[in-house]
Amino acid sequence: MAVSGHLVSIVIPCFNAGATLDETMRSALAQTHPDIEVVIVDDGSTDADTLELLRRCPWPRTRVLYQENAGPAAARNHGITASSGRYILPLDADDLIDPSYVAKAAAVLDSAGEVGIVYCKANRFGVENGPWQLPPYTLRELVIDNVIFVTSLFRREDWERVGGFSESLRRGVEDYDFWVKLVALGREVRQLDEYLFHYRVGHVSRTTGFNADRAAVVGTYAEIFRNNLEFFGRNAEILFEHRFGLYDELARYRARYGWLERVLARRSWLLRLAKRLHRLLPGASGGHRG
Repeated sequence: MAVSGHLVSIVIPCFNAGATLDETMRSALAQTHPDIEVVIVDDGSTDADTLELLRRCPWPRTRVLYQENAGPAAARNHGITASSGRYILPLDADDLIDPSYVAKAAAVLDSAGEVGIVYCKANRFGVENGPWQLPPYTLRELVIDNVIFVTSLFRREDWERVGGFSESLRRGVEDYDFWVKLVALGREVRQLDEYLFHYRVGHVSRTTGFNADRAAVVGTYAEIFRNNLEFFGRNAEILFEHRFGLYDELARYRARYGWLERVLARRSWLLRLAKRLHRLLPGASGGHRG
């Protein structure tokens, strides 16, 4: 593998993440890529231990910047603006990357000018462990939902062209909006066939809070749609194929169970019993794509 000669900036937003930040920093600084810098952006932390760790900044090749709390998108933009790298890798302050990730991803950007996003396979760790079962990237998958995590390598010039991360998306999935904008520029996406990123799963996180608030989820995705009308309009067939596929599933469900719903609607006590039984059935808590 050819070694990239370009500086890579690893940008880490931090909000009260003192308990995990040092481990994240050690993974960032262990990169085999010969030319990296790390920029930490404190996003208005209030935790005393976090602020003391950032004040001491015990890591080489690292700068710490401070801002009023404005969310991860604003923190990433702040850090990228202050950085010098030709390539950028966002990294959250509780996640980890393998030592070869930056080198392998940078080599792809060096060799393929049409590629604008490089990511890898990912493992989950913490309260859940094992491979992160995201569908592999295709344009169809991206039109339907995000399948690229934020810790992916991209070019500074592309970040500048799309105006950075959208800072109004404070609740979540600002990376989805960003990837859509890069793909809309004509950039291709490449996934490394290795598990080089490790995503920490906690009991409570910004993501779990966001997913639990349906109104916030709907409003956020609607904003992303409005921000990228040309992209979604150009791929409207994919959206409507997905929509009618879901409608077909609903129609099959109603054909099979509609009579039961009508009976239960007339028997409220049976409905309450059915809901309790449903929660006890194996597989009753199965998830869906957001």
